[in-house]
Amino acid sequence: MTSTLGDPKDGRFQGHFAELLKVEGKLALREPAGLAMGIGFPIILLVIFGLIGIAVPGNVAGTGHTVLDIYVPVIMAVGFISLGISSLPVTLVRYREMGWLRRVSTTPTPPSRLLAAQLTLNLVLALATILIVIFGSELVFGATLDVGIPYFVLSIVLSISVIFSLGLVVAALAPSQTIASALSGGLFFLSLFLSGLWIQPATVGGPLATIMYYSPSGAAAQALLYSVFNAAPPVTAVVTMVVYTGFFAFIATRYFRWE
Repeated sequence: MTSTLGDPKDGRFQGHFAELLKVEGKLALREPAGLAMGIGFPIILLVIFGLIGIAVPGNVAGTGHTVLDIYVPVIMAVGFISLGISSLPVTLVRYREMGWLRRVSTTPTPPSRLLAAQLTLNLVLALATILIVIFGSELVFGATLDVGIPYFVLSIVLSISVIFSLGLVVAALAPSQTIASALSGGLFFLSLFLSGLWIQPATVGGPLATIMYYSPSGAAAQALLYSVFNAAPPVTAVVTMVVYTGFFAFIATRYFRWE
């Protein structure tokens, strides 16, 4: 029989999920690697590029924007990469290796709810990263952003979707925590490079720039760059992220194992 909104089962669902979310939050505080990478790393980058902007005032040639203006979207993308690729898959594989997912499946709480709690926690951390980077860059370092809310929301949703779905592919395919850590580490640094953290695509040009623009993290950084200056993200970046998200989600769903 299908439950209605007033069905007590809904209350139990919400209660179980809230408890799981609370437990996941406590575990995150006890093992703050995810917090350090997802929030701490972007803050460090914000300070570094903020200080560079102060030391080298004025606009970057041909852009009309300062160094910090250009790197704010990249820093946000780095936060998503840290959470979705470096932290999320390793945590899920560790749970599976410990048998935690299998034990949860023997209780009234389905293991999918544990996955939802992990995703929710990481989404909250991603939101915190966004707020810190946007307001920190403007209020502390004087970034001249002009965030277009509809464009920005679209870019954020697609950026998080594509990067987190890639992390779930790692969680689905990695047979052990050691391999998950190795895969996540390799993808983490590759994604940082392709996002434009060390060198902007426009600077390198040629085939490498094309690869960067059409990579998951590169498309995310590009879309965010346009949206923080109240411009519609390029159609190519949007389509790239949608296609990658669909592909990664299919692979993750097809191969994810609970035990």
